[in-house]
Order: sequence, then C-alpha cells, then structure tokens
Amino acid sequence: MTVIKQQWSVFLIALGFLTRIPIGKVDFSPDKLNQASRYFALVGCLIGVMCAAVLWLVNQIVDLPTAIFVSMIAGFYLTGGFHEDGLADVCDGFGGGYTTERKLSIMKDSRLGTYGTLGLVSVLGLKFLLLCQLTNPMLALILMHTLSRATATSIIYSAPYATADLNTKTKPLANNMDTLSLWVIVLSTLLVLMVLNIVYLNILQLLIIISVCLVARQLLIKWFEHHIAGYTGDCLGFAQLVIEVLGYITLIIVLGNSHV
Repeated sequence: MTVIKQQWSVFLIALGFLTRIPIGKVDFSPDKLNQASRYFALVGCLIGVMCAAVLWLVNQIVDLPTAIFVSMIAGFYLTGGFHEDGLADVCDGFGGGYTTERKLSIMKDSRLGTYGTLGLVSVLGLKFLLLCQLTNPMLALILMHTLSRATATSIIYSAPYATADLNTKTKPLANNMDTLSLWVIVLSTLLVLMVLNIVYLNILQLLIIISVCLVARQLLIKWFEHHIAGYTGDCLGFAQLVIEVLGYITLIIVLGNSHV
C-alpha cells in the first residue's frame, strides 16, 4: 500500500509538472521529479482525452475546424503552453546563436524572437490543418498526445543533459531516467496503443507510426547534440510537438482518409 501511495504521489507530480491541473499539496523533490517522468506518457494520454472531449463537445454546436481550433486553445490552457514555450525557445536559440553558450543563453530569454514566432506559427498551423483532414481527429489527439510525450521523454534516457546548462537552468527538470522508468513509459504507452488498436488502427498502421516516431527521435537527438552537445527541457518540448505533427502526417498517409 505504501508503494501505491508513493507512486500515486509521483504521478501527481508528473500531472502538476506537465499541466495546470491542481494537484494539492505533494511532497516534492528533484528525485521524485526524475521518477515522475515515467508517467509523462499517461499524463499525455489524459491531455489527449481532455482535448478530444472538448473537440467533441464543441463540434456538437459548431463546425469541425472551429471545434479543432477550440480544442487546441483548451490544450494551451491545460498545459500552460509548456511545450510550445520549449519549441519557441529552441527555434530562437538554434536559429540565432553561433556557439553553444549563446544558444543556451537565448533559449533562457523569456522574450519571443523571429525564429520562435515562425516556429510556433508553422508547427501549430500545420497541426490545425492536419487535424482538419483526419476523419477521426479525436482518437488522433489521444494517440499522438500519448505517443509524442512517450517518445520525447525517452530522450532523457538516451541523451546527455547539456552540461553547459547544468549550473544555469532556471526551471525544474527531470533530467535523469533509470531503466525501470523507461519500461514504465514503454508498457503504459503499449497499453494505450492496445486500446486504440481495437477502436482505431490496426497493428501494421501502429507499427508504421511508432517507427516514424522512433526515427524522428534519433534524428532529433543527433540534432540537439550537434547544437548544444545534449538536450534541455526546451528540447523535449520541441521534440514533443514535432513528433506529434509527424504523427498526424503519418496518420493521413496510412489511413488515406480526409475531409478535403
């Protein structure tokens, strides 16, 4: 029972870290935050379900594109634009800096630059257009909110944290992952995929999407290491959104269905 309570506390930390959902008073520590990363995929699933619910409800009143747009706004409010902030920071830092130190310095600047603005408009605009093309965007949201967070979070296990950022980071971050946490991510994600296999995609389609996510993961790791010799929390946010959008593109290809 003590183990269950402890893991529930760790899950609440994951929920509070990735969303604005009130979690009450929880005994927080950097070690528990590192453990909390094992539940990021499940929190992603919850975010996907809530965004899908908003989409469905709003679609009972207005047209699908408007409902999708409102669900995206709900997602921003739910997460506090957590991953979008990371995307913008990476675009600004990698686009405007010439050295590792300068890139990291720009990424810590709260101001939004040209590269960050272009990145946000491009990725979020593409996400909206892709969701509008899918005949079942609700299940697509649940799938990719889960799979993109699982894939992005697993980068913690495989890549080094940018050492130049260790002494200057201003935000708490899960920057260490043990093998047990990796397996929890894998198994929890597989559980969600098994359910979606029943109601949405067949095994081959799921394997294709998983393969695309894993290839994107490796390319992103190489890209991050090229620029800053590792990753930061902003990089994980960037990876989550990019992988999510790549997933929607893959869904359109493998399902071959569209509203257009």
